[in-house]
Amino acid sequence: MLIAGIVAGIALLVVLIVVWVVKRSDGRYRFRPSFEAACEVTLGGRTLVAYSGHRKVIRLADPVAREDTAVLTDSRTWIRTLCEIHVDGRPLLASGGRDGVVRLWDLENRGEPVASLTGHRGWVFALCTVRVSGRDLLASAGRDGAIRIWDPRDGRLVRTIDAGSRRGWTFALCQVRTGGGTLLASGHGNGTVTVWHAESGQAALELTAHNRAVWTLCEVSDGDRTLLASSGWDGVVRLWDVEAPQEVRAFTAGVGPVYALCQAEAGDRTLLVAGGDGPGTAVWDPFTGERAGDLGMDLAGLLSGHGWVRAACQVRQAQGPPLIITAGYDDGVRVWDVAKEIGAPPPERRAP
Repeated sequence: MLIAGIVAGIALLVVLIVVWVVKRSDGRYRFRPSFEAACEVTLGGRTLVAYSGHRKVIRLADPVAREDTAVLTDSRTWIRTLCEIHVDGRPLLASGGRDGVVRLWDLENRGEPVASLTGHRGWVFALCTVRVSGRDLLASAGRDGAIRIWDPRDGRLVRTIDAGSRRGWTFALCQVRTGGGTLLASGHGNGTVTVWHAESGQAALELTAHNRAVWTLCEVSDGDRTLLASSGWDGVVRLWDVEAPQEVRAFTAGVGPVYALCQAEAGDRTLLVAGGDGPGTAVWDPFTGERAGDLGMDLAGLLSGHGWVRAACQVRQAQGPPLIITAGYDDGVRVWDVAKEIGAPPPERRAP
């Protein structure tokens, strides 16, 4: 009996320590589990984060105050992707998910739904803005193998790009700005990345990138050079110069698949955040190939299970450093000051 009592007491003490550490941990906060989409939004001069997942609601939060500011409840479906797009200076939020409908929300009008764009058959996995003929349009893709480009001003379908059945489902989209114009990259279930001319919808380049599905794409630019980062099921992050075209470098972010990539600005450095099945979330210098640090590898992060990241985005504050938002299956959305987290002074930039 004495031994059983001691074991029970130790177990209770461990639970109390875990709860205390997680609640007091600086730089991150909890909402609810299972968030798979996150993006930066602007509203009334404030920079917020929108996030969502299987609970069929979209939450807006102030990452500095660490609190929700609004909840949009009319989506009625599991949401896998979010994207902000501006129409004549007015911010709209686009969402896509299980029912195949791309919805537009007017953030300045209490988050009212203003349009439902239909045409996809099955899941919408990816959304991104793409600049065509001087206008910001909205690209969407998913399970049906079609990439659709919409004009958010009137909801008109501008163009449909047939990615083809051999590529499988389209899980990721990303705009890539080059000296020759705007390109649109798409990541597919067969491990390829296709780069399209945004103006014509014609394929410009196909990259044999990964062993299995490409889950995430990200444009990374330090002002002098722009690269396309890709990753997915195989856990390898690859960096591409799409103008060369060539692979610049590759590295392994963790021990499992990578589901989220985003650019992070830390002081005068441009870094790349790679989130997936952990442990932790890796931070790399994409232009040198050096690992700059990790997020969530402290005691609080390890005890709370951080590492099952499914979405990441950067939020640029009006004052203060840019913040990184990560969301996943552990205990919700977290906020990181990357410069503070990685701690070490930046190394001298080397040519790739």
